[in-house]
Amino acid sequence: MFADAAGWDRPIRFAGGVGGHASVLQVARQARDLQVGRLVFAHIGRPSIRAIDRGERPPFGEWGVEGRPYPLG
Repeated sequence: MFADAAGWDRPIRFAGGVGGHASVLQVARQARDLQVGRLVFAHIGRPSIRAIDRGERPPFGEWGVEGRPYPLG
């Protein structure tokens, strides 16, 4: 599963509260609970980049790498 990683520990809400981005920590928990086989975080935003710089890792899943192939079969 490819998932949004714009936010790290809390969602990012759009103006007016309509839509937004889930947080890495929330998505990782839900994906593990739902027994997702492989989770790759993409669309990595500033809050997640700061977490990476601090040496943080998601509790489940991996950071996507630009240009890396991700076979689907």
